[in-house]
Amino acid sequence: MTYFPPLLGLLLITALAGCKTHLDPVSYSPDYQATRGADGRVELTPVECLKPSAPDQFELAEDYRPSLALGCANALNLLQMVEQRQDLTQGRATGPTMAAPVGRAAQVYIDGYDREELRRRQAEQRASVDTKEGQ
Repeated sequence: MTYFPPLLGLLLITALAGCKTHLDPVSYSPDYQATRGADGRVELTPVECLKPSAPDQFELAEDYRPSLALGCANALNLLQMVEQRQDLTQGRATGPTMAAPVGRAAQVYIDGYDREELRRRQAEQRASVDTKEGQ
């Protein structure tokens, strides 16, 4: 049996207690600012992209490229993905749900994929038998 001096155990516990196990929460504005371009069109710009970027520890490197402010890249990506850009400033009313496809998907999930695969194979077999009988 190995003997650990109490001081070594205390040192080990202290070292492990100092480890950070999670990141601090980051909050940023989900808002967009409307600006009018030179051509008269209204463009949306994420508010976070108007803020200066956070200081970076690699500023002295030759290939240094300043990073975006936190939340800016996420907001820019969202801006590119939406169907209508005004949805980012004011949402639309939702329409009726599509219950039939959701119900079918839920039934396949409940019954399992194997049952759906079995139905597909049976339909293929019926089609091939019908084709052979027709010849």
